[in-house]
Amino acid sequence: MTKFIIVAFLTTLPVLAQTTPAPGAPPLTDRERVQADRAKAAEEERVAPITRPWDRDADGKRPWERKSQKP
Repeated sequence: MTKFIIVAFLTTLPVLAQTTPAPGAPPLTDRERVQADRAKAAEEERVAPITRPWDRDADGKRPWERKSQKP
């Protein structure tokens, strides 16, 4: 009987000694990820004339962003 108790202690004590991991931040929802992506894209677009001046015209617009000029 004592052998059984010793085996039980040796097998259960390591399991009981394990700590549960600290709960981190919950994963982002799909909506939060989309909002973050849109905010990042808006920020990149805002600073784009500064960071990429070679693909812009004098007015800061890309060629495909210009309105068609009808006479």
